[in-house]
Amino acid sequence: RSLVSRATGRSLVLIDEICRGTETAKGTCIAGSIIERLDDVGCLGIVSTHLHGIFDLPLSLNNTDFKAMGAEVVNGCIQPTWRLMDGICRESLAFQTARKEGMPDLIIKRAEELYLTMSRSNKQTSSTAHHGPSVGYSNVNGLVGMPDSLGNMFEPPSGTFGLLRKDVESIVTAICKDKLLDLYNKRSISELVEVVCVTVGAREQPPPSTVGRSSIYIIIRRDNKLYVGQQTDDLVGRLGAHRSKEGMQDATILYIVVPGKSVACQLETLLINQLPSKGFKLINKADGKHRNFGMSVTSGEAMAAH
Repeated sequence: RSLVSRATGRSLVLIDEICRGTETAKGTCIAGSIIERLDDVGCLGIVSTHLHGIFDLPLSLNNTDFKAMGAEVVNGCIQPTWRLMDGICRESLAFQTARKEGMPDLIIKRAEELYLTMSRSNKQTSSTAHHGPSVGYSNVNGLVGMPDSLGNMFEPPSGTFGLLRKDVESIVTAICKDKLLDLYNKRSISELVEVVCVTVGAREQPPPSTVGRSSIYIIIRRDNKLYVGQQTDDLVGRLGAHRSKEGMQDATILYIVVPGKSVACQLETLLINQLPSKGFKLINKADGKHRNFGMSVTSGEAMAAH
């Protein structure tokens, strides 16, 4: 009450974990309303939160920017860098922190199972808005700072773009599942992993769980053309490099974490060679002919190349 009633354009406002002491849904909406008020006042400030539902509210903002906490791998563990980066991150370091503080592993493993179940449920019920992820994550430190207009951030994509994203996700997931099952049957990988395709919106960042892990990614540009790539341990940095290029700033990204660089290379080449046959336009189609590992197209069929 003191903040919203006394803040002026000359105020400095710092809020940690806004509206966390009440029921989540209504607390999120109260937080969103407070942020709108502070945005309208024009004060300088930072609001940190794990209530990532704030980023899905139809807020009217003119002076607000979104930031997230960076992460890195140190001695095999994911840790925060304490440096802010542009965009929204929807996953916390809760499990890593719990392990660090000595929480029994049995508790954490069960929590991870429950989290995956909840993520699947969120994916099935999520809207087609391009700023929302296919899998629900909690935020590391989604920060509301200054000063960029986000008035159009919450507008849903056109029907055509929304359908394209869903088609790409469905086909990419199916191709990767088939390939990983084949590799598992051939004992090329030790265990069959679940294929989870996650969407990263135009203003979002991949979660900390991608740090230090191999993945394949598909960039969907606003002209409906696709770029397929893979990376070993720094998806945030790789996507940042892509977004710095012309035509990529507002692109939506899909990614799948995979077991190792070799598998990532194979899936990358397989997708580059197969997606055009599914009717998609790629901007790096030629890359499929220059891989040491993966798939090449021979007589219309995808054959293993070693």
